[in-house]
Amino acid sequence: KDLRIRMRDGVTLATDVYRPESREPLATLVQRTPYDKSAPGSINNSVEILRAVAEGYAVVVQDVRGRFASEGSFTPFVNEAFDGADTLEWVTAQPWCSGQTGMVGSSYVGATQWLAASTSPDCLGAIAPMATGDDYYDGWTYRGGAFQLGFSLFWALSFLGLGESQRLVAARRMPIDKLDELVKSIDRIDEIFERLPLRDVASETAWAPYYLDWLAHPEYDEYWRRIAPKESYERVLAPAFNIGGWYDLFLHGTLTNYEGMRKSGGSDRARSLQRLMIGPWAHGVYGGSFAARSFGVRGSTDGADVTGAQLRWFDYCLRGIDNGADRDPPVRLFVMGANHWRDLDEWPPPDSEPVHLYLHSRGRANSRTGDGVLSPDAPGSEAPDRYTF
Repeated sequence: KDLRIRMRDGVTLATDVYRPESREPLATLVQRTPYDKSAPGSINNSVEILRAVAEGYAVVVQDVRGRFASEGSFTPFVNEAFDGADTLEWVTAQPWCSGQTGMVGSSYVGATQWLAASTSPDCLGAIAPMATGDDYYDGWTYRGGAFQLGFSLFWALSFLGLGESQRLVAARRMPIDKLDELVKSIDRIDEIFERLPLRDVASETAWAPYYLDWLAHPEYDEYWRRIAPKESYERVLAPAFNIGGWYDLFLHGTLTNYEGMRKSGGSDRARSLQRLMIGPWAHGVYGGSFAARSFGVRGSTDGADVTGAQLRWFDYCLRGIDNGADRDPPVRLFVMGANHWRDLDEWPPPDSEPVHLYLHSRGRANSRTGDGVLSPDAPGSEAPDRYTF
């Protein structure tokens, strides 16, 4: 517990190591998280840690820079490439590591994988990013040029700001009444969503100042480009097992990463061993059941044995076990409605046809009760819809 790993600039990151009682050097899975390494049951775990240990892996779980027990200051994405590389270098130098490492985790924990892989570490044999993006501008902070207010502010306050304020209170660097103020802001976040201009949240985002940076960069400029996985596929030498959900907010990123690496990955191995798995899941909701529809037991991550699928693939990639994982169909999709899994040799499915849908209205597409429709028919001369911003 709480081993200190020193980064190249002297900052130390708190790290836990799980491993079986074995004197044999083991392939090691690394998970770097901003959501508290001491909560191994986090929804951002895509692999059951103790199951991986029971099957002969060492597992390393680390608080990223500036989060929970680690030193330094946290700015999303900015330090994950080199901190990830330094962590992998430390892991492979340990006597209990075989020199072969993989990375696991979902959402931001998937981002830490792509960014570390972009530094081309020789010791990184495979990654398994789940429910994560291909860049952190379009589809993460913005979508089609529009700021993702609902996601971005909620994430900054609840998942990032709350953890930072708890850390400051624990270190006696902030009075607990300030934490209470943040909790009150989260509880009334619907009111804050209505506030204009969008930058009028300085007091609420004091623990997450990077939120204002996101607003200050409304276009895909160098700020976003330098941390985008899609800009560095050619530097990623390790194959990726890409896992996503049909309802996941980062589905586009998962599909783009798979296709991008198949085409432009930095090695033959990376291109040929790409894997894709898409289930009937939303972000952090992996049971396959929703209020409107249940996709059955096989639609859950447990029913699909997502941990087992990853460990079988890691067995081949990291341990050299000839289990046939290299000959598996590269794509596995859950077909909703039919409610079964389908294996494919390529994405998109060869028997699929793209369908273009067009926006139509008679000038009143102003709410769910308006006259707006989607249709495969191309629009002709139609009245414009107007709104005041």
